[in-house]
Amino acid sequence: MRRLAAADPSNAGWQRDLSVSHNKMGDVLRDQGDLAGALTAYRQSQATRRRLAEADPTNAGWQRDLSCSLARLAELHVQQGEGAVGLSFAEESLSIDERLSALDPTNDTWQKDVAHSRALVARLRGGGR
Repeated sequence: MRRLAAADPSNAGWQRDLSVSHNKMGDVLRDQGDLAGALTAYRQSQATRRRLAEADPTNAGWQRDLSCSLARLAELHVQQGEGAVGLSFAEESLSIDERLSALDPTNDTWQKDVAHSRALVARLRGGGR
């Protein structure tokens, strides 16, 4: 994926696929206890997804992808004992989720995303882990 994405940086599909690969690698590294490696992978995914979301703010898929990356970063920072950093990522994720859910209140996925983000933000604001 890195080679494909590097060969054609304008191919949004390949860029997204690369971000998915980074997230999956981050998940594996996190599960293996390599939180620093997971953080690097999640940051790479988030950077790609932010570029896609900023390039096309009307693309709900790109916006949701960014929100999911932010939520992963929030959870990882919390796991590392960095609740304040995690909260900032969680609040940004919630903001995106609320915007999307307002666009289509019948979209169950977006409503679930809002509920998850609100719960995470509430937990972190309350000092919980």
